[in-house]
Amino acid sequence: MKEDIFNLDLNQFEVGKPTIERVDFPSFYGLQKVKAPIYVYRASEETSPCVVATSCMHGDEINGLGVTQDLMNSDIKLKKGTLIIVPILNIYGFLNKTRYLPDRKDLNRCFPGSENGSFGTRFAKFVLTNFLSHADVVVDYHSGGVGRFNIPQIRCDLKHNKIEELLEDLSIPLIVNSSLREGSLRESMSKLKKACIVFEGGEGLRIDQTINKYGVNLFKSILAHFDMIDNTEKFNEDKIIIQKTRWIRAKEGGLLLNQAEYGKLIKKGEIIGELKDIQGNLINQISSDCDGVILGMSKTALIMSGDPLYNIGVIGDSPLGDDSEEFYDYFDLDT
Repeated sequence: MKEDIFNLDLNQFEVGKPTIERVDFPSFYGLQKVKAPIYVYRASEETSPCVVATSCMHGDEINGLGVTQDLMNSDIKLKKGTLIIVPILNIYGFLNKTRYLPDRKDLNRCFPGSENGSFGTRFAKFVLTNFLSHADVVVDYHSGGVGRFNIPQIRCDLKHNKIEELLEDLSIPLIVNSSLREGSLRESMSKLKKACIVFEGGEGLRIDQTINKYGVNLFKSILAHFDMIDNTEKFNEDKIIIQKTRWIRAKEGGLLLNQAEYGKLIKKGEIIGELKDIQGNLINQISSDCDGVILGMSKTALIMSGDPLYNIGVIGDSPLGDDSEEFYDYFDLDT
């Protein structure tokens, strides 16, 4: 990718003046320019601390776009440092309402990128160099995929010392301790010894105003942590930390009738849904095999055998006694 496409130089931005630029992203097929907005608010000569918000890493997970819009249009008054917002990171997937890049790669498996690799790795290198390398903290906004809803939560590596420093001041109800995945943005930022937090909330191809409020409050609580804003708001710092999660999958195909509530605390053996056949006959009832909280669920009624139905944050010791990847995941399937 040509380096003259765009090069973010924070020294070119006027101190005290929020700026939105439409910048050239790398073209694909070599036929047209691809432009996307970038928001930069530099409040002091010293650019650090720098907090970066990104959304639409996956082009169909657009709820984060609503969060970043609210942030850009808010009355935030920075006292120091720099705020960078990239509302549509994967502009290519966004335009096509798909998760992936034009070369069918998942951008969040292409970091830290390469100047000589596939389009996906070259684009990841462009993103990391221009936007993310400036950051002290990155908040990457995601949602559930199409037909899957996630309640507001963050995923991060609690062993990372930069995360530990932030943890107490974060405004978010649920924190999932999530291991790092190879090629992910979180892994690359961790290697740079910088904090990266993934916010999860909402459903693919939808924007939920309630979810947005959680996303905005999370971001403002980070700014307040660094004393970048006057902390006039009372953030909710009560939180539950989840160390392990479990997918409940369909044993058979059918029509899903949900009986659960978002974020609901559930007990082992509690009925949370039913599967029925086309004639309306009960196939089976779906129950939880552990105590926990419902972090996400399918919004699709048409179910095939093996489809993920409910994502449970396990509370306490799991009764299953099996830590294999077959039974547990640490929220790394999608982010």
